[in-house]
Amino acid sequence: MLSEPKIEHLPERPYLVIQKSVHQRDIPNILPPLIPEVKEWMNHHRIEPAGVDFFHYKSMNVQGEMGCEVGFTVHALVQGDGRIVGGAFPAGTYASIVYTGDFKNMMEGHMALESWIKTQGLKEKTTTSEGLVEWGGRTEFYLIDPDNEPDPNKWQTEIMFLLQG
Repeated sequence: MLSEPKIEHLPERPYLVIQKSVHQRDIPNILPPLIPEVKEWMNHHRIEPAGVDFFHYKSMNVQGEMGCEVGFTVHALVQGDGRIVGGAFPAGTYASIVYTGDFKNMMEGHMALESWIKTQGLKEKTTTSEGLVEWGGRTEFYLIDPDNEPDPNKWQTEIMFLLQG
């Protein structure tokens, strides 16, 4: 199930993440275990999350290898210490949609948002060079996930893309 897409302007939002390159097919096995690692680091350093956990997709090459970040937004920019890296989502205009259901079907949410952006005459912020697509801000925020709800039909993910402009 999908919500109605929306557009909103957001300020810069700092975050803490683990960066990882992973093939698209391996995301379900490799990225989720990184969430507790980031959370443990934050707890150790007494840093409170400013929101839910997320996967931030930065790029993808023609082989399906993706540059990803896994983490949490935080209240202020933090340096990190090697494996845990600080960064920020840029201020800008974002399009988003909320997908409800099992993660294995979440691609339909991405495709619906891409289609909606095009029909609105908008463009996602991307660059393409030599077979590498780099996204300005393509993120999944896990609003209701397996840690909070055992029924996959009730999981909710906000899919958000940074727009050009």
